[in-house]
Amino acid sequence: MKLLISLFALVLIALSAGAQPADTQAGAAAIQTTVDEVVLDFIVRDKKGKPIADIKPGDVTITDNGAKQEITSFRLVSGAEAIMSSGSTVALDPLRQIRLVTLAFESMGEGDQRRTARQAAVDLVKGDQGTNVFYSVVMINTRLLVLQPFTKDKAALVKAIEQATSGTALPKLMSASDAIKAQLRSAGAPGPVTNGAQALEGRLSLVMLEMLSMDAAMATENARLSISALASLVGGLQSMPGRKSVLYFTWGMYITPELDVMFRNLMSNANRGNVTFYSVDTRGVMTYAQNAGAAGQLGGAASASATTVNRTEGAVTKEEVMASDNAETAGRSNVQLPIRDLAESTGGFLIGDSNDLRVPVRRVNEEISSYYEVTYNPGIKNYDGTFRKLKVDAGRKDLVIHARNGYFALPPLARASGMLPYEMPLLKAISDGTISEDVGFRSAAILLQSKNEATDVSVLVEVPLHGLQSKMDPAQNKAAVHFSLGALVKDSKGEVVQKLSRDRSLFVTADQLKAGNFIEKMTVPIAAGTYTLSSAVMDRESGKIGMHRSEFTIAPKSKGVGISSLTPVRSYTPNAKELDKNEPFQFQGGIITPTLNNHVPKVPDAVLRLFFTIYADASIPAAPTVQVEFLQGGASLTKVDLPLPPADAQGRIPYVMTVPAAAIPPGEYDIRAVARQGESAAESKTTVTIEP
Repeated sequence: MKLLISLFALVLIALSAGAQPADTQAGAAAIQTTVDEVVLDFIVRDKKGKPIADIKPGDVTITDNGAKQEITSFRLVSGAEAIMSSGSTVALDPLRQIRLVTLAFESMGEGDQRRTARQAAVDLVKGDQGTNVFYSVVMINTRLLVLQPFTKDKAALVKAIEQATSGTALPKLMSASDAIKAQLRSAGAPGPVTNGAQALEGRLSLVMLEMLSMDAAMATENARLSISALASLVGGLQSMPGRKSVLYFTWGMYITPELDVMFRNLMSNANRGNVTFYSVDTRGVMTYAQNAGAAGQLGGAASASATTVNRTEGAVTKEEVMASDNAETAGRSNVQLPIRDLAESTGGFLIGDSNDLRVPVRRVNEEISSYYEVTYNPGIKNYDGTFRKLKVDAGRKDLVIHARNGYFALPPLARASGMLPYEMPLLKAISDGTISEDVGFRSAAILLQSKNEATDVSVLVEVPLHGLQSKMDPAQNKAAVHFSLGALVKDSKGEVVQKLSRDRSLFVTADQLKAGNFIEKMTVPIAAGTYTLSSAVMDRESGKIGMHRSEFTIAPKSKGVGISSLTPVRSYTPNAKELDKNEPFQFQGGIITPTLNNHVPKVPDAVLRLFFTIYADASIPAAPTVQVEFLQGGASLTKVDLPLPPADAQGRIPYVMTVPAAAIPPGEYDIRAVARQGESAAESKTTVTIEP
């Protein structure tokens, strides 16, 4: 082992640098819906578009999956109060009187789009509102940003709208959003409540925070990012019982085939959560331009199809083979169709094809202020996750009804936890408890920064793509893979403290399919204690599921320096654009891609790379230090002190330790890193194997 000790001391390459800047109480007689009841709100207008306010329960018929439903409650919600059509004098849950409206802005180019969106949004919030209507303003730009939490303050809302539509620099928007989230955490924290207004503020703060808990890993492409952001808004809003609306300001959405399931899930969850979308196409009058590309592709597909039908001899051309694919692509080329579908499927409507949106926005204001709400029990006996169609029919011919079109049949507990359809087989596999390698993957909990209330933990799930069943896509000349992953973190009592899941559809090259690995990072705060991490991955093509289980312990927060888990590095992407300052796997302005494979082959040019972050304590004058030790069989082989740069603005010192594998004899090693600052110390360790 002397060779290891001497070479290690000579060839250890330490790269380091500071990372660049990542219930209100209801009355005793309140009416509460049961877990099995469906709450459905809808709008009734005459044929000229005028709202109708004299509908009685006998004037409408509701069918759920084709079966007529018995209405258990029916009311007209108008202004600040709910009018019970049944004449009941029983008080309603006060939260059922709250109406929440979220203005969600996509990032827009300069010029007319911004002006159109700004004018429409400002006109909406300046209009006459009920006393219990609250607005929020968010923006989708590389991630989901909050510019104004729920409020009735019109001046604050106008200011936030101008921020979202005036081309404000992204770093400034991110900084403002982070500051607002910090205020929301403080407002939603447990503490003494002195009045109903304070209780409502705390509840709305928690709802807003839940709306912002978007999966940061979704920021990979425009449509995936947008769908994930909208789904996050729905997930946060679903806990509130009143009417919830989202005005989505966008230039349209191009939905590729692998995003179809994700998009359908968004609409279904909005329907089950009683969230209505109004899509606002900010491009103005675009009818011809938006259809020109689709018309051209459809014409080509039709021509090729006709040639195939009439052909009696000769080889089939590429255009003829691709006719059906071209027809489908043409249908997707109109980017207004998905946002129209999103709105109409959830009981709203599309606002577009106009440079003056004041009239349709006035209609939105009417629907927010006055609507009908009914509840019924669908009597579902088999919660099989299938889609159940909803329909509201009017008994009068002069009525036009706008309502949501359906939802997925999920068990009550699944709905309460916001379960998505793809999660059901994953959680069943975890519940069964049988370890399975039918789908190969690795998973682990990576401990990050320890804080007073909890420690940030990144749950990593790494899936080798070669173990998945693929399907070739001729149009892309790539292989398509589709898999879902889920994880439950349970405490020592067996209670679930975190549920994490993702559904991924990817197009990969032959080389990526052969040797590529997909790594999922899901970061959550977890309090001190001992935990079990149960994770599962399902190959959606083959139906096979793999399941793993591991344990980890989080120590209580102590004063002084901290250190993260030691994590092997798969790759490094320098100069990451618009790097999130809260990204835990960042280094020298770039992104670290971690791996859970701790085996390193002893071949030329192979290296062992470990990433960790030291968290300095600002109250201690001394600078942090770190010492890395290699051990084998419990015996220490070598210790090396590594030079550390100053901490960044958040007190972090990210570090990458690189050791050429040629310097280390084959075998299994324990690696321990001990950080010190003043009298305090913290350590982290891992095991690696150098293969012959």
